[in-house]
Amino acid sequence: MTINLKEFNWEQIKQTFWDLFIQITAIPAHIAGGKEINLTKAPLWLLIANIAFWFLTAIIVWFILMILWKTISVFS
Repeated sequence: MTINLKEFNWEQIKQTFWDLFIQITAIPAHIAGGKEINLTKAPLWLLIANIAFWFLTAIIVWFILMILWKTISVFS
């Protein structure tokens, strides 16, 4: 099993992730403890914390994908 990286449309993938990041403008009430938090009007520290959360989530996903890629390449 080989993965051809040229088959991926990297510009579309990048645009999709960027659109997803831009659309995160509020923290839902069931996560925020009963009251929805609008990040466009929230304090700066909350906005920075939200960006840091998504940045760390992206790093974790990248790390998992790299482990899977290495594992697949060993067995193929």
